[in-house]
Amino acid sequence: MTTNAAQPSLDPRKVEAILQNISQGDVISLGAVNIVGVGASAAWHSKAEHEGSPSREPGEEVWSLSIESDVGWYVVVTQDCDIVREPATEPCLVVCPVKYVAKDEWQKLTSGPRSPRYFPFPNGNKLPVMDGKLPVADLRFVTSVDKTALLHPTVEVLHPLSAPQRASFGRWAGARYARVPHPDKLEKDVLPKAATVIRKLAKKYMQGETSDPEVRLVAAARNWYLGGNDKRVVYIPMLTEASAKACGLWDNNAAAFNESAITAAVKRLNGQLRSSLPQNGGYACAVEVATLHGTTAAELLEWAEWIVEDPWDHLDDEASDAS
Repeated sequence: MTTNAAQPSLDPRKVEAILQNISQGDVISLGAVNIVGVGASAAWHSKAEHEGSPSREPGEEVWSLSIESDVGWYVVVTQDCDIVREPATEPCLVVCPVKYVAKDEWQKLTSGPRSPRYFPFPNGNKLPVMDGKLPVADLRFVTSVDKTALLHPTVEVLHPLSAPQRASFGRWAGARYARVPHPDKLEKDVLPKAATVIRKLAKKYMQGETSDPEVRLVAAARNWYLGGNDKRVVYIPMLTEASAKACGLWDNNAAAFNESAITAAVKRLNGQLRSSLPQNGGYACAVEVATLHGTTAAELLEWAEWIVEDPWDHLDDEASDAS
């Protein structure tokens, strides 16, 4: 004969109070991402390659695999309106693990076109610091966390993102499932090669090679958008006053963007991107810098945020260090 132990009572007011202080993009110290399946497992091999083999390779029976964060923190992916809804309506939070990558890779994510899989978090802002590595959200693996688990005394919440960064994270998370498709030839022959050019410049900036204006321009880009059409691609780096100041593209005397430096950077970057175009493919490209305060809502609706697919997205630290 078995006896059911009394279940602890849950105070919905306490849960509600905790949820009121959590936003999309915040991180919580709770749980692991669980993957289930039967038979062969791509997720198992991905984990084995990056973290060492799990204890037992999946067989033909139903199996469960835990994907743990590098540092025990998980990013809240759930949108704010659903975070604050009572557990009876929205019982769980969707989260993904925090991963740490080499600084060069982090700078490429920060300055170049968006990855559909990894979002760079601020450099050491409230999250643990690891020598030579910086944090990203890894949206390849997601799981649900019971909201009532937040009542446990060991659970912590951090708020590493500013309001603009949270907005950027929200757009990125949505784009993971609704990113704008491009023609196959553009995706294969043009955009990845342009992304390689830009990411090499971002790597130079991280290594302190900042004399060339196009290196500073790439580092100052807070987002990249695409305009034009299938044959003439317009690459649009979005600058802010803060990013221009940080990267030497601001004229303090005029209290304005340094137009001469930006013009020189655009000219040099244009040349490099045009050189990356496939020969005799009929393609053309241009770089047109935009600023946060000078861009209209209509323009943002016309542009597509640049999210690029290429082999670099695997974030193979050993391969990237050797390049």
